[in-house]
Amino acid sequence: MSNSEWNDAEANVLPEKIEKMEERDEIPKDTKRKRIVVVGLGMVGISFIEKLMKFDVKRREYDVMVIGEEPHLAYNRVGLTSFFQHRQVENLYLNPASWYASMPEGSLSYHLNTLVTSIDTEKKTVETSKGDIVPYDVLVLATGSDALLPKHTPGHDAKGVFVYRTIDDLQKLIEFSATKTGGVGAVVGGGLLGLEAAKAMMDVEQFKKVKLIERNRWVLSRQLDGDAGSMVVEQVTALGLDVLLSKRVGKISTDEGNNVTGVTFEDGEKMDCSCICFAIGIKARDEVARKSGIKCADRGGGIVINPDMSTSAPDVYAVGECASWENQTFGLIAPGIEMADILAFNLTQAKAHAPRSFKSPDLSTKLKLLGVEVASFGDFFADRDGPKDSPMKRHGAKKEGGRDTNDRVKGLTEGPPPSPVKALTYKDPFQQVYKKYLFTMDGKYLLGGMMIGDTKDYVKLVPMVKNRKPLDVPPSEFILGASKGEDDGDDLEDDTQICSCHNVLKGDVTKAVKDGTCKSIGDVKSCTKAGTGCGGCMPLVQTIFNKTMASMGQEVKNHLCPHFEYSRADLFNIIYVKKLQSFGEIMEQCGKDPTSLGCEACKPTVGSIIASLYNKHIMDEGRMGLQETNDRFLANIQRNGTFSVVPRVSGGEITANKLIVIGTVAKKYDLYCKITGGQRKSTPRTQPPPH
Repeated sequence: MSNSEWNDAEANVLPEKIEKMEERDEIPKDTKRKRIVVVGLGMVGISFIEKLMKFDVKRREYDVMVIGEEPHLAYNRVGLTSFFQHRQVENLYLNPASWYASMPEGSLSYHLNTLVTSIDTEKKTVETSKGDIVPYDVLVLATGSDALLPKHTPGHDAKGVFVYRTIDDLQKLIEFSATKTGGVGAVVGGGLLGLEAAKAMMDVEQFKKVKLIERNRWVLSRQLDGDAGSMVVEQVTALGLDVLLSKRVGKISTDEGNNVTGVTFEDGEKMDCSCICFAIGIKARDEVARKSGIKCADRGGGIVINPDMSTSAPDVYAVGECASWENQTFGLIAPGIEMADILAFNLTQAKAHAPRSFKSPDLSTKLKLLGVEVASFGDFFADRDGPKDSPMKRHGAKKEGGRDTNDRVKGLTEGPPPSPVKALTYKDPFQQVYKKYLFTMDGKYLLGGMMIGDTKDYVKLVPMVKNRKPLDVPPSEFILGASKGEDDGDDLEDDTQICSCHNVLKGDVTKAVKDGTCKSIGDVKSCTKAGTGCGGCMPLVQTIFNKTMASMGQEVKNHLCPHFEYSRADLFNIIYVKKLQSFGEIMEQCGKDPTSLGCEACKPTVGSIIASLYNKHIMDEGRMGLQETNDRFLANIQRNGTFSVVPRVSGGEITANKLIVIGTVAKKYDLYCKITGGQRKSTPRTQPPPH
């Protein structure tokens, strides 16, 4: 289900929509509303809230209260490794605090740093760690999962042992690593989470060496086969990560102060290290539900759900990593968002539409780990485990691999028959590209596959597997055609998913552009959320946007800015050929207005080009003024050449002494001051200067 299929605007533009509706008095105020309590403010929890708010804004049937265990608003866990670049939690927030406050009065409230300890399904209440009793009409459990820590391993509780799951985990790792500069950091686990944790340790830039310990013969063994996994090992090793394969940690060595000094493997080999981060999997957070009598899976854990997300308790639902569907839990974000979408729809739209149900989710993944493009889609282990389901069943064909009594007897005497699957494989060790596509024996159906290095065909192949339609080209063209240029999206259907992080379809983007909602690529990202997750889909999103604009007769220019009718590459070549060495000369000979002073887009670009061509420092006299003013002066330049200084006040909280400092500076330089509306602080404001 696409986020923007319905007429309501996307969640991040809801504040503007609500403001207009309030001005027109279109929001019902006296409706009898039910209370939905959401336990968990993670990516799936906020996804459910966003969708519910979008569907319910015109009806006002529900008030939502969300209780989050962490001290932070919902943040992008997929982009957790970027935290090391900016160290600002707010940069990871999926929605700012002002978004929550902008919802209709009473419709959304949140409580952070609060743990739900019990559920009374008869009285329909939840109790928190602070002793509060909160009643509910509908309860949604989105408690997520915990990172596994092998408590059977001696030394698992030593100082220097971490897991990789939350911002708090990262902050603890950063603080600890600062005390172990020059040591060796170790990551246990070579899956998706393990490679992310390894990148995190490398980004800390405190460890002399980072080593990855994997018990299998290759990394990403749940997504890739041996050849593909071995190629990933080669690539991450070239990036500076040491990879130890077929190793199991038997013991963590410590000193007298219980500090980590190394590990001993089960084969007796030892390795020195000062820090260990375990990334060996996750466990569903089902303890509150289990304690409260809600049915949970015995094997693997998780709150047992029906196809409509309901649990064994009335009016209690579960979504995301804490939910167990047909004895399966899912550690990927996409199935959780699909669950949230279905539940929000059923709670708000089922009166007028047929309710939706959760079906076997698509576990396809496309990620960039340590700079390596990795993708797997469909039934990617069909050649190893046999196909989970034959697409030809739907088309009346005889099931391949069907076995009668004689076949079973032969299986006992001669071994199992060959898998009814054929693999088409391409391996380029020079460019580090690997592709394996799995087909039915007749080559008419694509079952799944995996890709390393070159993953641009991923967006085309996933719908082919989902639709289960006979292929109209021979399998060989999937490889021979893979070396074409950048995909322009023309051959993609409107129901093709182009952003797997937020489940955005091509049709969502084209519709938003054609109806005038989005007039720039920034508008597309804001309205549809495409490109706001991992960012890997942005080249395709940009191309689709450009093509759609062109089809409407709108010109899409790649000019650097309004002052130069050239792209950056063209301007670079002109400056090189004409040997121009100052901004004034460049503006005079290349700009639209020879007297123009430029803007914040062209000035830093020109400064960079001059520095590149003539090896001159970008901050030298004559080029210093070309640099980004926000970075140089910690201020925002205004149209009249003055500057606006906006001191950071995190969360709107500030001490009296700091306020005095700001006031002293403002008074000394006779500055106009104001408190920004986003902080919503009842602090006295300075008056604007008289007109």
